[in-house]
This record gives sequence, structure tokens and C-alpha cells, in this order.
Amino acid sequence: MIDMAMRIGLITTLGTNIGDDFIRTGLRRMVQEVFAGKEIEFVPVNKHEPYTAYPAWHPVRIAALAKYLPRGKGMAGKLIDALLATPALSKFEDCAAVIQCGAPVLWPGCHQCEWAGPLWRRIVGRLRECIPVFNLAAGSCYPWERQPTTVEDRADAKFLTAIHGYCRLTTVRDRLSRQLFDSLGCAVSHIPCSALLAADEPGSSSNGDGTVLINYMPGGGHYDFGQGVNGSNWHNTVRGLVARLRRRHRVAFLCHNETELNAASSVADGLPCHLPKSVAEYFAVASEAKAGIFNRMHASVGLAGMGIPSIAVGTDTRLLMVEHIGLPCFYVKDARLEQLEEKLEGLLLNRAQEKERLMGLRRDTMRSYVEAVSHAWS
Repeated sequence: MIDMAMRIGLITTLGTNIGDDFIRTGLRRMVQEVFAGKEIEFVPVNKHEPYTAYPAWHPVRIAALAKYLPRGKGMAGKLIDALLATPALSKFEDCAAVIQCGAPVLWPGCHQCEWAGPLWRRIVGRLRECIPVFNLAAGSCYPWERQPTTVEDRADAKFLTAIHGYCRLTTVRDRLSRQLFDSLGCAVSHIPCSALLAADEPGSSSNGDGTVLINYMPGGGHYDFGQGVNGSNWHNTVRGLVARLRRRHRVAFLCHNETELNAASSVADGLPCHLPKSVAEYFAVASEAKAGIFNRMHASVGLAGMGIPSIAVGTDTRLLMVEHIGLPCFYVKDARLEQLEEKLEGLLLNRAQEKERLMGLRRDTMRSYVEAVSHAWS
């Protein structure tokens, strides 16, 4: 008899941001640790294209296209509801488990996400009776200046309570996510983001006299969230910081997409700008770094898994995932040139100790995930 591979479904984001690849890669490493020696086949589904959870021939894929027609959204919804009135042949049907892979899960209006019905309610809500479902490395994304203490929207609260009920285990990567789930009476485990596990564990080198990497996003983050962030101020801060740092260090820019590459050119002043196309290429570039200053939170978390410290600057509560791993983080309005420079030099001065701390945290994080998932699976 031929042993079949264990199939694990992954609800994730594909082809959008390499940070999502870090989250997924870290969770894959963890699952392979849980089932060491077992052949595993991962079945990823892009949550932003939720009907790709069905085979290409499935009629629901055609029905979903109706939303692009004039007045097609209502028709699409009726067709899809009719087609899925009975159990459907999704890609997850023969999986041993389904894992929701990180990313923000809690934000204002989260119940309206495009995958809430197609993936959570119609597939996970049904399959959770048969197989374990895990929501791992979940995070929050609220404006930094308007952090809630409870889930204020009743529809959001209902959605979050429902998906928590579907899962045998929910882990969160920041303290606000834990607080909000607690406010709903939903028990969660607080473990660093799985992106910490994405890179290969480095050797004993302390990266020599490496490069200071900078990830620059106009305005300091994905969105302003109506907080009145002055993008020019952050632009000028980064330009001034680069001018100072390059006197003492090699400096380069690390970009996550073409938009960032173009933005970096406006502040780089002839310095190298890298745009890695894969996780392996990203960490190959990062292996030459000794520290970083990043607007992308998963740049901070991913490099921390290599023992490379950084400073995170952002606009929303995704900053809290960096806070949780003990690295400095700043709301963009509070990020002053002199303070960033001083913090960076402090990290470099204590680089050996910081690398040892971060590598210990990586090992503890892997152990926490393995123990939590193994316990919930059994």
C-alpha cells in the first residue's frame, strides 16, 4: 500500500505581499516539526479569491464571475447560495486540518471581509465537525490613535465569536488581539507571529560589519486611517536619517513591491535598493544585514528570526506584533530622527546580546506553537 501524504489546508494570501509568505512559511515549518518524518502536502487557498477553494470545473467558480457584470452582485450571491446549498467539493474536503495563516483578523468592519462567507461559514463552519481547524498568528489592525478596548461593532463581535468557535486553537500575535478576544469571552494563546520562524536559522556569525537595511513606505504605513499623518515629515525624516547613517554604515533599501521601490528611489540618494522576488531571495539579502529600520512589520519580525534587530515605524496596531518580540517600535508621528538614530546605535552596540535573545525567542516560539498545536490536535 502506498502511504498518502497528509494534506493540510491553508487559508492565506497569495501573490500580494511577501510578508504573508513569511507567515505561511513559518507555519509550514511548525507543522513539519509537529509531524516530523511525515510527508505533508499543503493546500493553500487565497482568501482574497475565496472561490478558488473549489476546483476550476466547479460551477460556483462561474457564478462568482457574475459580480463583474452590471447589477451582477445580487445575481452572483443567489447563484452561489443555490450551488452551495448542499455540501460542496472544496479543496479542503480531504484535508487532515485547516489553518488560517496569520494576518489581521480583527479590524473595524472585519465581518465584511470577502472570505467570511465563502471560506469561514460555508467551508470551515462545516468541516470543523470533522477535522481540526486552527487560527494561528492572528493580529489586529486598528488606527494607532483609536485603539479599542472592546469590539464595538456587534456584527464584528458576532463574526469573531463565530470563527473562534470554529477553531480548536486560536493564537494571537499582539496584546490588543488578546484583549479584544478576551472581551468576547474567547480564550486565545499569545505567541509571536509565525514569521519569526520563516528564515533558516543562521549559524554562529554575528553578521560582521553588515548593512543597515531600510524599508520605506510613504506616510509610514499602508494607510493613514484618518489620523492626519504628514507624509512629508516622514519622507524628510528618512532622508535625514539616511544622510547621517551612511557616514558610519553601509545602508541599503529593502522593498516589498514596485511601489516601495519607486518610493525608495526618492530618498535613497544613489544607495542600493533591493526588491526580492521570493522568500529565499529576501532572506539572502537580509543575511548581509546587521540591523534595520522598517515600515513593514514583517520585515522586522522576519529578520528577528535571523537574530537581526530592527526598529519598526508604522501607523496602526500591527506595530504591536513587533512590540511583543521586544523590539523598539514607534507610531510614525512620534518617530524623530535623533531618537531613531540613537535607538539604532543602541541596537548595534548590543548586537551580540540581542542576536542571542532573538534566537532564543525563535526557539521558544517554535516550541510554543508545536506544543499548542499538538495538544489541540489530540
